[in-house]
Amino acid sequence: MENESEHAASNARKWNKRAETFDERRFSYFRWMQRKALSFLKLKEGMRFLDLGCGTGYAVRFVAHALRAEGDFFGADISPGMIEIARTNAAGLKNTHFVVANAEKLPFDTDFFEAILCTNSFHHYRNPSQALNEVGRILKPGGQLCVMDLTADSRLIQRIDERVRAREPEHVRFYSTAEYRAMFEKAGLKHIDSRYVLPPEKVHIAQKESA
Repeated sequence: MENESEHAASNARKWNKRAETFDERRFSYFRWMQRKALSFLKLKEGMRFLDLGCGTGYAVRFVAHALRAEGDFFGADISPGMIEIARTNAAGLKNTHFVVANAEKLPFDTDFFEAILCTNSFHHYRNPSQALNEVGRILKPGGQLCVMDLTADSRLIQRIDERVRAREPEHVRFYSTAEYRAMFEKAGLKHIDSRYVLPPEKVHIAQKESA
């Protein structure tokens, strides 16, 4: 089994290879799902927003445009290749920032963001509890998290998960709604809602409670 550094390096290599084609039209359904997920967050001008596992930065640019670049809009990804393209894509767009970072050790101050999005990357995190601890640390009190991913609420998705795990070392696992609730609670986040965007893709929304 890979250790933490090997797993992170494996993920970085995988997504570096995919970076050049990630913006092709055939992947447009990812953008549609990101827009749907964003609709569950309270976005407002002047806020700090983070897309965790941002890829080439589509959601960061979308939110920056929607809020007229009033605020600060961040993307973090483990792949330097993805971040390089994200920076190029956002050239000239004010207040957008992209960093290479592991979700389990984020380079942001405590109580920094009002909203965090994470779409279709949570199943790659080797230590999801640590990633959620980091999210809880960097969210402001009252701030929201929206995680969107395939959700293992059915035996079919559980079987698919087993097959993907056997085939892709970068994949850790898909989680059930009950597991998301438990992980949120353990990280000090209040579970707000879980609902399907496009089955079996589900959003899981949590909030950092005010002190």
